Amino acid sequence: MSATGIIQAATTIAKTTQTAMGSEIGTENAAYITLFFTYTKGNETGLDIILNARRTSAGTNHPNRVWSASSGVQTGLTEKIRVTASGDYYSTWFIEGLDYVLFTQGGSNNDGTPTGTLAASYTLTG
Repeated sequence: MSATGIIQAATTIAKTTQTAMGSEIGTENAAYITLFFTYTKGNETGLDIILNARRTSAGTNHPNRVWSASSGVQTGLTEKIRVTASGDYYSTWFIEGLDYVLFTQGGSNNDGTPTGTLAASYTLTG
């Protein structure tokens, strides 16, 4: 099984708030999703992209988490794909068991006047 789609054409990024990148994506029982994106840096420090899981269509966002260890204590942190230079990028997530995902984007440091743009597409596999 494989499916592809456009999430958004080149759009100016958000400055301070994580903002939806296009519409949510029904995972269609895929095992993986790969996000392909082109970032053109503007007057901001960089860009953060977050994958959010959803149980139902238009439901609550559950940001993907990564674990961080400090003094033997594990803390869950929101996983952010952070880029600070113009370029073409991709990232892949294991999504088996998720019904919907929604990508969000926003400035990485809440600075400058965002003039950078982001275009994104995806592929579902497995």
